[in-house]
Amino acid sequence: MLLARRLIVKIGSALLVDADTGEICGPWLDSLVADVVRFFSRGQQVIIVTSGAVALGSRQFDGLGRPLRIDEKQTAAAIGQVRLMLAYEQSLRAHGLAAGQMLLTNEDIYNHQRRRNTWSTLQQLHNVGAVPIINENDTIATAEICFGDNDQLAARIAQMVNADVLVLLSNVDGLFTDDPHHNPLARLVTEVRCITPEIEAMAGHSHARYSSGGMVTKLMAAKTTMDAGCGMIIARGNEPYPLAAIENGAPSTSFFPLVKRRGASDT
Repeated sequence: MLLARRLIVKIGSALLVDADTGEICGPWLDSLVADVVRFFSRGQQVIIVTSGAVALGSRQFDGLGRPLRIDEKQTAAAIGQVRLMLAYEQSLRAHGLAAGQMLLTNEDIYNHQRRRNTWSTLQQLHNVGAVPIINENDTIATAEICFGDNDQLAARIAQMVNADVLVLLSNVDGLFTDDPHHNPLARLVTEVRCITPEIEAMAGHSHARYSSGGMVTKLMAAKTTMDAGCGMIIARGNEPYPLAAIENGAPSTSFFPLVKRRGASDT
């Protein structure tokens, strides 16, 4: 699947941000960028959907002793987004590529004109040799316009741009028959061709401090991508060069598209 023409790679906060220090995991990010650069050299298009802004900015609120309010999370996102993009920009610049930031809400996907504008910008970024780095616009997002987590955002982007495959990098190897954190007998499901009630029952919840998603949201993303004719992969991402690891046969779960893809202009 990773030889596909157009890929979406979703990066979670738990992979990017050290849970103890609250800082970017620089060497890991550099290894991921090296993977992306290698794909670019093969003529592939790569779009990164990244979390991490709230996690990076929340250090400003240390000592409150309570969960952050919505306005505090939005403030954390505003602070952390600057640090997040700086890390991506520096890592990509070392390889001669630019980073193109795009902050989106639901309205940018579901409003016809804004969706066309988003798609046009993504195309132009690729044309000028820049890697699109997409995050939800947490500074203004409300319950009415937010995606809720970047698994859903990544799936909608994959649907919108007629992607061939969406890669969700996680802190587990893929979908298991049961929660592997609690059941050592849980088995990895390597292929899924239909989201059945039995598959849905396998989903657990996130165990990572900074992660807002879990296997439930990943299966929701799989439904969206499979219905749009896009494949999806869930794989462990917390080792260096995670995309190369998938290509070299690392454990993962592959979800296969149910239908032939539509053109991006048809979404």
